[in-house]
Amino acid sequence: MSKLHPSAILPPSSRLSAGHGTRFLLCRTLGLLALAIVGGGAAAACGLLSDTGFIAYTEGPEGTRDISVVRPDGSHRRVVINHPADDFAPRWSANGQRLAFLSDRDGNVELYVAPADGSSAMRSTNSGVAESQPAWSPDNKHLVYVAPDYEGNPRIYLLDLSELIPRQLTFGTAGETDPAWSPDGRWIAFAGQDSDDTSLGIFLRNPDGVNRVHLTHGIDHSPAWSPDSTRLAFVSERDGNQELYVVNVGGGIEFPEPVRVTDHPAADYAPAWSPDGTLIGFLSRRSGYTSIYSVSPKGEDLKALTTNEVEERSLVWGPNGDLVFISELTEQPGLFIMKHDGTEQRLVTPGGTIYTFPDW
Repeated sequence: MSKLHPSAILPPSSRLSAGHGTRFLLCRTLGLLALAIVGGGAAAACGLLSDTGFIAYTEGPEGTRDISVVRPDGSHRRVVINHPADDFAPRWSANGQRLAFLSDRDGNVELYVAPADGSSAMRSTNSGVAESQPAWSPDNKHLVYVAPDYEGNPRIYLLDLSELIPRQLTFGTAGETDPAWSPDGRWIAFAGQDSDDTSLGIFLRNPDGVNRVHLTHGIDHSPAWSPDSTRLAFVSERDGNQELYVVNVGGGIEFPEPVRVTDHPAADYAPAWSPDGTLIGFLSRRSGYTSIYSVSPKGEDLKALTTNEVEERSLVWGPNGDLVFISELTEQPGLFIMKHDGTEQRLVTPGGTIYTFPDW
């Protein structure tokens, strides 16, 4: 089992080569068009995110955070969202051409969208309350997010980026959180809550608001879709502590009982599917520290990917099957990359600040 080593540092560059600078200029031009052409079709030809693309992440102390990007090898690192306010939680669109992020630059936390190079950031919500948990639609035209209603209850809203008029998507429970859009675009999964903020299970809702399915019944939350949209992994506390479960949603109206994937007295949480759907990465406290593990969707082949006496967090799979995560190996958290089996761990960001919210 691999351990992280401070010597595994790749020298990142804060400047772009001439070729990549040209790509960023091209992205800037196409990005402006993409804000006018819904879905970012004009930006799709942009070469910024060629091969394995860029990892977006938040850097800096809370209150003055910026958003940066870096290649998986640590090169071409640069700040793309730089504002005196607090900008954080970047999320790539499905086509990798735009970033959604949260910012308090207008007095409260609102949802913004910008081209991949960070230019022309567009304020997408104007509610006077704090938005959170943004998630893109597969067609790059919509976002869902969580915001409190007039009574302070969390609700899920759907935003058409061509109109910027939010629509409340969920009804029937006292509150809703954790929206997750299926890769095929058919469903939005979320956790429903009762009036005491206790989860009532995982629900499904069509983006057009027609169908509503109460999929699981328990203290369930954090749904994560498989790449083929046929299964949902989620966290459940129905057995007294946080464990991972998987439920099949690809069979139509009848849904089978969820399969318990992990079984340990410690907390297992934050499920994330590998790009090929064969593994689920997750965080666990079973070693006494928050470490990264993987397991098959059937609960087999459990493997510890990190075995350090430090805290890991924010696990995200990359399109090539590598993983990016935050590790507190040193006094300041660093952004790390590793192979799917935990090997070849390497630091891709320099020290000296705080790194959070990676997305790849």
